[in-house]
Amino acid sequence: MARKHELNPNMVNRWVRTYKVVGEKNFLDGKTPLKNRTTAIYSEQEYKEIVKENEKLKKLLGEKDLEIEFLRDLLKKQTHT
Repeated sequence: MARKHELNPNMVNRWVRTYKVVGEKNFLDGKTPLKNRTTAIYSEQEYKEIVKENEKLKKLLGEKDLEIEFLRDLLKKQTHT
């Protein structure tokens, strides 16, 4: 499922765990457990830390993608000379 929709497998696993804990009602009408404080899985502080870490990982992944692209271009140039 994650690969098919180009999602992070960890995110899909978290959604499944959340669904098992709080049930379907929290996923209806755009509500998520994080918006519904009575059944929240993460505290607000934990959520902020997760968001911060997620942003750092996205940045790192972007940098690595650029590095890979650069190395591929370099390899192509070397094989053509």
